[in-house]
Amino acid sequence: MERLEISCPDCHWHRICNHLEMVQRLTTLGMFRREEAPDPNLVVELFRRSAGKMSCGDCERIGLKVDIPREDEEDWDQRRVCKMCRQPIPLERLEVFPDADTCVRCREKLDSADDHATPDYCPKCGEIMSLSTSRGGGMTRYRMRCPRCG
Repeated sequence: MERLEISCPDCHWHRICNHLEMVQRLTTLGMFRREEAPDPNLVVELFRRSAGKMSCGDCERIGLKVDIPREDEEDWDQRRVCKMCRQPIPLERLEVFPDADTCVRCREKLDSADDHATPDYCPKCGEIMSLSTSRGGGMTRYRMRCPRCG
């Protein structure tokens, strides 16, 4: 079975896909219904033609490139990286949480009750600024305003 490499021209993310992964991606795009054993030549051709509709695994850009993988890249580790710190996610974590997109350390930071954001203070009176919506029709606009000064 043929293997193909998909890559993002923007962030240089890449992945080498085997036959099963190609079928899964094509099914996600609606190119296949539940078919027992699709023709491998058809899968490869549809995969090549559908690359423009596929999204990047990192930056979510739509429109990937498809190439034949270079021989030296097929053996590289394709571990998933944390979306926050860009370090590889340990395989043990991926076994327990297959859809994890952050490492344990970054997930703990996200889940911690401590809010690390410092509030904005009014330059006139020193009151903590609040977020408010603008009045009027159309798109909702948000702005920071002082509850005391207005």
